[in-house]
Amino acid sequence: MKIPVLQSFRLKNFKAVQDSGTVRLTPLTVFIGNNGSGKSSLVEGLETLQAIIEHGLDRAMQQWHGFEHIWNQAVPRKLLKPREGRPYHSNSMSFELRGKTQQNPLTPTQGPFAATMKINAGPGGNELFIQEEKIILKGRIRIERDDTGQVRVQGTEHPAVSDGESILRLWLRGFTQEWQFVSLVPQAMGSPTPQKRTSGPARLAKDGSNIADYLLHIRRTDQSAFDGIVETLQYVLPFARDLQPALTSELERTVYLQLAEGNFKVPGWLLSTGTLRILTLLALLRHPTPPPLIVIEEIENGLDPRTIHLIVDEFRNAVESGRTQVMLTTHSPYLLDLLDLSHIVLVERVNGQPTFTRPADQKSLQEWAKTFGPGRLYTMDRLGREKRS
Repeated sequence: MKIPVLQSFRLKNFKAVQDSGTVRLTPLTVFIGNNGSGKSSLVEGLETLQAIIEHGLDRAMQQWHGFEHIWNQAVPRKLLKPREGRPYHSNSMSFELRGKTQQNPLTPTQGPFAATMKINAGPGGNELFIQEEKIILKGRIRIERDDTGQVRVQGTEHPAVSDGESILRLWLRGFTQEWQFVSLVPQAMGSPTPQKRTSGPARLAKDGSNIADYLLHIRRTDQSAFDGIVETLQYVLPFARDLQPALTSELERTVYLQLAEGNFKVPGWLLSTGTLRILTLLALLRHPTPPPLIVIEEIENGLDPRTIHLIVDEFRNAVESGRTQVMLTTHSPYLLDLLDLSHIVLVERVNGQPTFTRPADQKSLQEWAKTFGPGRLYTMDRLGREKRS
């Protein structure tokens, strides 16, 4: 199975990031760095781009309580009034991505692409609009939109779009629509949730709150995949005889988890946070058709070393099979030692600004990497910029 591949991403003037530079992505990419270094800003920038494409600019900004709160504060913003076009500010927020799409009903074309989106605000911040978008497909098909919403394909005018509507929704929707961002909240994951009763694929909530319903969908779709999840969970929890999503309909139809241990059953709201986390990660990775891109922050939270080892193996199997692409953030040296240096992107503050580098590109680290794993090199402070060597 081939999936759409996100090859690189560049973010400008979003939260802490003034300019990330082009961040090259691999099937498995792991971001490391100190608290406040800017790891989360890059992930949130990618998630915000998805929200703009799928739901429009206004709705995408709601989670931030306004565009002005995530527009980088370190850069000057001067109001410019061109002779043609609308007034705008200097240093717009921008997103750039490169990748390769596969043919599917949602995406009109397949193959390599490069896309750029710029967001800006008018005088007094009273107007918010997509200032510019460019898409180049297969290196030759050029699609553009300007600040008035006018769209041109290979120079030919097409119907205009509104200020907050992205043309990437039409041309790249199949690429971004199913990206899965994960920030698990175990307190919500164990509680009963309403059952999804309509047809169509189930989507895991970002906080994992519908994990019981998600597992129910997997069981109905592919029993062998579900059985594999339970068997793998039993490796981590050998005392668990079984785990099943259970239905109840006293007031409304809801689903909750139920783990069988000995001669009794434990409901989901009594399961440990680590159990809920590992179960959710296994469900994502073992799903018959996993999301094309899975992004998880602080993957090690709530997991013991043996479980971390298991889940890293699961990530490797998933990406090596070509079924999905994975991006992680972590602070765990133990987890890093289970990876190759080529998987890692180091995030540091340089002159106050987040920078993103791949330690594997440093020639000075090649000899060190023969003796020490990435986690050990990280704790030794050897993964930083070339000048440290």
